[in-house]
Amino acid sequence: MKRLVLLGEGHGEVSALPILATKILKEKDAKQEFFVDDNIVRTHNPPGLIKWNKETKQQDSKEWSKYLKIAARRSDLGGILAIYDGDAKKFPAGSDKMFCPKTAGRLMAEAAKLEGAGKTFSLAIVFACVEYESWIIAGTESLSGKCFDDERPIFPKGITFPDGDPESHGKRWLERNVLSGYRPNRDQGSLTELIDLKTVRAKQLRSFKRLDNAIDQLLDALTRRVYIVTP
Repeated sequence: MKRLVLLGEGHGEVSALPILATKILKEKDAKQEFFVDDNIVRTHNPPGLIKWNKETKQQDSKEWSKYLKIAARRSDLGGILAIYDGDAKKFPAGSDKMFCPKTAGRLMAEAAKLEGAGKTFSLAIVFACVEYESWIIAGTESLSGKCFDDERPIFPKGITFPDGDPESHGKRWLERNVLSGYRPNRDQGSLTELIDLKTVRAKQLRSFKRLDNAIDQLLDALTRRVYIVTP
């Protein structure tokens, strides 16, 4: 088996991302090509990784490169999966360009190629829109009536998925609706463990489809013994 190394940005993601990746791989990786490295590489958020130098009028990707090198040094590497929130205002930081997940992913992928992505290791980049919590909220119905490990009930009875754009609900919605309050570093991993992925997928979130596709791409590259880089 080869190692899938995860990159992420938040306290909650340190516990939640390995759980989510493992759940998805249990569905997709029948041959058990990958195992998920629980020791996530925690980085800055994307604007902290790639900045715009106004003096030189060039992109500064030193921080992004630094964390990629850390991830690429892990033994038995099969691929790197970077998952970030898609709630930045500007990207690169310091520029006047509005954040766009597709554009940001392409910029990060191009910078990663300079560190060997696509040649010596595989990399997939995914943005959750609007936040990682948006994926948890997509599984709201599957959490109804359930409790955290410490027996705290999660939601009021009869709660349903909120109205509006399915990718517009984030952390604040959980803070308002989780009965005991929501703390990412305490609750994000537990909620990820409890959500039903079929319920999440039924909401047709573009960003979750991208996550599914990214893992498919990494698995395919590993099976074919080639390297890819995909935003």
